[in-house]
Amino acid sequence: MILGEAFIYLMKVNIALVVFYLFYRLLFSRDTFFMIRRGCLWMILGMSFIYPLILFSFGEEQKEAIQQTVVRYAVNLLPEVKVTPEGQSVAITGWDIVRWGYCTIVCLLLARIVIQIYSIVRLVRKGERAFCCSVPVIVLPGQVTPFSFFKWIFVNPSGYDTRDLQEIMVHEKTHADQYHSLDVMVSEVLCSFFWMNPAAWLLKREIRRNLEFLADKRVVHSGFDRRAYQYHLLRLSHPLAAAQIVNKFNVTPLKKRIMMMNKKRTSRMGLIKYALLVPVLGLLVLSSNVQAIVHQDNGTMLLAGQDSVLVKGVVVDSNDVPLDGATVIVKGTNVGVSTDGKGEFAIKVKTGETLIFSYVGKANQFIPVKDAKKLHVKMLTENVVLDELVVVGYSGDAEEADVFMVVEDMPQFMGEDGNVMKFLAKRIRYPQEAQKSKIQGKVFVQFIISKTGEAKDFKVIKSVHPLLDREAIRVLQLMPNWKPGTQRGKPVSVSYTVPINFQLQ
Repeated sequence: MILGEAFIYLMKVNIALVVFYLFYRLLFSRDTFFMIRRGCLWMILGMSFIYPLILFSFGEEQKEAIQQTVVRYAVNLLPEVKVTPEGQSVAITGWDIVRWGYCTIVCLLLARIVIQIYSIVRLVRKGERAFCCSVPVIVLPGQVTPFSFFKWIFVNPSGYDTRDLQEIMVHEKTHADQYHSLDVMVSEVLCSFFWMNPAAWLLKREIRRNLEFLADKRVVHSGFDRRAYQYHLLRLSHPLAAAQIVNKFNVTPLKKRIMMMNKKRTSRMGLIKYALLVPVLGLLVLSSNVQAIVHQDNGTMLLAGQDSVLVKGVVVDSNDVPLDGATVIVKGTNVGVSTDGKGEFAIKVKTGETLIFSYVGKANQFIPVKDAKKLHVKMLTENVVLDELVVVGYSGDAEEADVFMVVEDMPQFMGEDGNVMKFLAKRIRYPQEAQKSKIQGKVFVQFIISKTGEAKDFKVIKSVHPLLDREAIRVLQLMPNWKPGTQRGKPVSVSYTVPINFQLQ
């Protein structure tokens, strides 16, 4: 279950990286707001990881409505039985190979970053310290491209004339002062974990380019001649670099950097387009919660489509004395409730359905439901003549013709210290074939506790797979007899529903 949720989370992050990259390339990649673009790229990375964690939640009443779409008549719903594998060996599947292969490449890419950091640390420890243009640097041996890594600047002063060296130092000091290496490290780690996603590599390229734009802008604004600086960049063609995770002075493509240095400054009106990130994020959040929205809408549609209303009221006798234990049943169903000590009740029904009120020694009352209102039902002493006798035949046992959902004394489980869930949990087993096939889910089984206390008429009302359905039925059939429920002192049959959750670890 955890792996499944992690997979969904990573898929959502990958989708966001693609969407945000396309959005960035379309709107932001051509302006000159380099510092704002840097913040925008940080926001893109942060929002890509955060938005899947923004989950919609609904009120308890809406959650109840959603649950009713699964099992509407599960009034006597027993606690859930959770079933997990007991350490049986499971064959390695193709998905396992893909998962381990993916993780192996991630580890290799992360190890590559660690090795490069180690090589830089070695340069720091063994390198010669010097001051270049009043800035402390670490002297590089040979013809190595100047670079910076966090606060460290690496350069070989002997390889450049004074003016070129000043330009290099301003450029690399900009990287160091603004902590550009942090952006580079984050982009490298991002590519390590999402190496299969082209958008991750493309975002890394955009991050590196924008950092160079920022450093070039600082050099030009420091008083150096723009054209001379551009020729300087073109003259530097050292292919050798200490590591890939550093900010190098001369990086390709130079054409884009030179174009940006010569580009006319973007109007401040162009900042408005950055506000479009908000609706894009909103759409991603909505898409991430589409399942919850659909479930909520289904629950709402179920209730709205059926014109369901909550009916409350009180049941009294001819002297307005509240009747405790009066039965309120929806006509044509087994859905019903009993009144409490104050004679009050509450039941959810569809508009147009009829409620049947019954009590020992009183005439039944039939009240159609037109809207949500509080009913005041007066039960009169039964003194009526039956107009007709309706005989209904049942294909099953006659004693099970009337199955109650709510009775005065509910059935009681007699085994395992009275704990039916403990009894079931000890005896249920996860089918090995279902484990190998990665089959999991929640099975809902309905059964009847008869007048004699026997558990019978087991029926799967929400199936997952025949393997899991059979195991759920098997373990329920092992239950010993219950103490039967009673209504007005007489044993009656009562229906129960139990959810059995088969969950892979």
